[in-house]
Amino acid sequence: MSQHPMFDLSGRVAVVTGGGGVIGGASVRALARAGADVAIVDLRPDAAEAVAADVRALGRRAAVKCGDAADFDLAGRFVAEIEGELGPVDVLVNVAGGGQRKGILEMTPEEFDDVQRRNLRSTWNWIRQLAPGMVTRQGQRIISISSMSAKYGGGPPFSVSKSSYAAAKAGVLGLTRGLAKELAPNVTVNAICPGLIETPNTSYIAQGPHREALLASIPKGRPGRGDDVAAAVLFFASPGADWITGEVMDVNGGQYLD
Repeated sequence: MSQHPMFDLSGRVAVVTGGGGVIGGASVRALARAGADVAIVDLRPDAAEAVAADVRALGRRAAVKCGDAADFDLAGRFVAEIEGELGPVDVLVNVAGGGQRKGILEMTPEEFDDVQRRNLRSTWNWIRQLAPGMVTRQGQRIISISSMSAKYGGGPPFSVSKSSYAAAKAGVLGLTRGLAKELAPNVTVNAICPGLIETPNTSYIAQGPHREALLASIPKGRPGRGDDVAAAVLFFASPGADWITGEVMDVNGGQYLD
């Protein structure tokens, strides 16, 4: 089946941090189906290799790099290795991160810093390491996964995380808007705010005792899936989104509207 030119990524190279997870893996596969070669960065070798096998089965090249996306020097080393294996990176998708269920009265300063590191610092690391090359080439894309929590603060009644996570993901939105101006005109920088996506880390909510009340709060009537977010990633990565930058797309089934 031929690829629509608006969504054709043939000849492009993408990096997805957190690429072994539900959202990251779905994003990797969507990019590969559109024609991109993809590097998967993840802490878990088995998960990353499984996604890489899917990419290769589609006839695309894949590279796997296992390590902490929040390690700046490691990100720099991985970028050099990826570009040596696949070529210059055209698309960066920042998925790596993680929630925090504790409220401020329960948290230590170290725990707060860790949430910022995993979510905001990891995003900054990869952008900082790739931006010098990206600004010299046309049609470059940066897409970062934030969260609905960045807009409404997280917390009850149905949330994986509370204020520290909301703060980190709100920082991703500020970084996105600032870099949309700093890295123009060759690089577009956009973000996605998912609602509740069914993953192993959210199953205690999505399949828990409050499931019916949760579903009633979502106009679409179901939790999200990795492919729901991947569709938005593919759009922002595509040629069709060339005149869109600094944008934040909600992907939450209508649960939060602004």
